[in-house]
Amino acid sequence: MTAPMTEPRALRWGLGVVLGVLALQASRLALHKAFSIDEFQYAHAAWLMAHGQVPYRDFFEVHFPLVYQVLAPLFRLLGDDPRNVLALRAVMLVPLAGACVSVFLLNRREGRIAALLAPVLLLCTPGFLHFATEVRPDALTAALFLGALAALAVHPGSVRSSFLAGALLVASAWGSQKALFFGGLVTAVLLADFLLRRNAPPTLIAAPRAFFVGIATATGLVAAYLSATGSWSAWWQWCFVWASEHQRHYPGFSWREYLVPALGKQPAFFVLSAVGLAATLPRLLKQPRTPDLLLVVAVPATFGAYALQRAPFPYSLLPFLGVLAPFAARGILEVLSRLRSPIGRTVGIAGLTGLLAVQAAQVEALLAGGGNARQREVLARIAELTGPEDVVYDNSGGYVSRPHAHFYFYTDAYLRGSLVGLLSDEMPRVLVERGCVLRVDDLRTAGLPLALRRFLDAHYQPHDGDLYLWGQRYRVPSGSGTLEDRFLAVRADRYFVQPASTLDTGALFIDGERITTPEFTLSRGEHALRYEGRAEAFQLLWLPRDAKRWTPRPGAPSHYSRLF
Repeated sequence: MTAPMTEPRALRWGLGVVLGVLALQASRLALHKAFSIDEFQYAHAAWLMAHGQVPYRDFFEVHFPLVYQVLAPLFRLLGDDPRNVLALRAVMLVPLAGACVSVFLLNRREGRIAALLAPVLLLCTPGFLHFATEVRPDALTAALFLGALAALAVHPGSVRSSFLAGALLVASAWGSQKALFFGGLVTAVLLADFLLRRNAPPTLIAAPRAFFVGIATATGLVAAYLSATGSWSAWWQWCFVWASEHQRHYPGFSWREYLVPALGKQPAFFVLSAVGLAATLPRLLKQPRTPDLLLVVAVPATFGAYALQRAPFPYSLLPFLGVLAPFAARGILEVLSRLRSPIGRTVGIAGLTGLLAVQAAQVEALLAGGGNARQREVLARIAELTGPEDVVYDNSGGYVSRPHAHFYFYTDAYLRGSLVGLLSDEMPRVLVERGCVLRVDDLRTAGLPLALRRFLDAHYQPHDGDLYLWGQRYRVPSGSGTLEDRFLAVRADRYFVQPASTLDTGALFIDGERITTPEFTLSRGEHALRYEGRAEAFQLLWLPRDAKRWTPRPGAPSHYSRLF
């Protein structure tokens, strides 16, 4: 790298102001951006843990549980309102802030401008911020991994920073299996350096004993949790044995599918990262035992963890983008250092300002389409229509803080193909046994087996385009004006006939007893139904917790469920 450019105080202050503005934008994004479908699944798992359930043992889960453990106390504190998922989003700003601090520290030796530029670039990178502000294991894992690298880069290193680095490496692995790959490679480099330099300090680890104590302490906490919950066997089965099988058979796609669009949306970030990495390598060759070695190793390690997946979704790019941010900042300084004249420097800074403005505008575009306002309305209706004890069905956990019906509370493409029998036969039976009164429609409903979809269509009527409540529809034969059928009451509760005029135009009998009021109570189970009269069609529907009769709205548009 060329000699470092002078650091104008005004530029440092300007970057500080920009960083503050971008932090506010990130906070706004976290609170208002639409929820991705997986966020509800993770939020529901956190709610289950808040109520004492154990992943793998009590409900289906294949991810490591750290993010659920972190978020579960919020539900214990705030209660069972589904809208509390917004508070989980707010808490995810903490690991985002930690990631910003980490990339700042990773560039601290490069000067204050380079240090400030790293979090600035991170916060205006759409591909990173889109997923780093969501309720995701990957967001927490990326932040913890960057924190471990930053702790190892602290100068001078200490017992405290070394202990923290070891603990954070284990914590990042407990956050996601993917970190076992990139965190494992970094740890392998550290161990190799320690063994080779054991009798000739310093090594890459300032205080090796503290580092290993940090690893042992964090690992001990994980072991204590698995032992206390009696979930060692289930954890191994689902997170390793089954996950390996899933990885082999999941209908995957190329790593280019999401990487190429990411390159197209933020080409300058990747180009500058390449420039910064190229400028770092010559120094590293001259003095390899520096924290930059770990940062350089982390680049292919995090990319490999993404590209080697059977289905590399874009949120898996978070650690990769995180470790590129310090290099992108160095790339900017490398470019500016080549601009010798005052005019050239002015043009370069103006170009940087323009780049940040364009990237910030792309981040702002993530709020297009009304953000999460519609989704929050749906969550509010779930809170009104049901109580915390009412069982709800959704293939993605979209009800957030309501009990689910089955161990497999969500399924992905592989499971929907491999569990056809269970979903077709057992799931309808369990929905009835558990008294499931509401279902949430989502993007994955269309992928469910036909038998289950037929059951859902027959027994849940559209409250709107997103929520379906228990009930059945009937069509009276036009010739006879008489209908003989059955109605299945999913629980002992209040039901009603819709429209109420059905009782004015004929006689409705349930189990031989004439119904004279629109609302009535039924015991759980199947009931004989007879109607004689002029009505062409009617429905028998469950009366929700708000005690308001409602009219089904077939064909209403759905807005709740989004992939990303």
